[in-house]
Amino acid sequence: MARPAGQGEQTKKLIAAKAKALFEQKGYSAATMDEICSITGSSKGSIYYHFKNKAALFIYILELSTQEWVDKWVEIEATVHTSTEKLYKLANHFATDFQNPLLKASEEFAGSESADPEVKTRLLELSRLHYPLFQQLLKEGIEHGEFRDVPLDEFTFIVLGLLAGLGISYFDYEYEQMEELYRKAIDLLLQGVQVK
Repeated sequence: MARPAGQGEQTKKLIAAKAKALFEQKGYSAATMDEICSITGSSKGSIYYHFKNKAALFIYILELSTQEWVDKWVEIEATVHTSTEKLYKLANHFATDFQNPLLKASEEFAGSESADPEVKTRLLELSRLHYPLFQQLLKEGIEHGEFRDVPLDEFTFIVLGLLAGLGISYFDYEYEQMEELYRKAIDLLLQGVQVK
């Protein structure tokens, strides 16, 4: 008997939501398929029907998490009007993501699965999902005369690199300190690119 349309995707999302909580609690490596079966109430066969392996399940969870981040940014962006304000909000949104409980499991996963080219490719694709958001914001800022007319691709990589690089403070700073550091980084960046 065929499953109703959409039921398969709904089941995948339910499995992923429950498995995500386990990965957040135990980390990627320590979470076993037996525990995933137990916490989701699914058989291994059911999980393997939807996901090739634990790595595929984790990537799916990362995809959903990344989409949530993007959707939240769209909501935030709608509340501000200038590109300068948006840049501050985007930096703050970026910093806020360091409070995501999935972060530690993601770091562990990225290191443990580096030999699998398919996994590396998908992780790289996920890391690039932010690129168009940054590029659109900066393009609007240039077009509206808020930012100097600089090569957009370079400008995008510089801003992405700045915000991603500041992530290293995650290991030394509390969230409030990180938030302030990101704000100061945008202050300094704007000194170089803002049209006076």
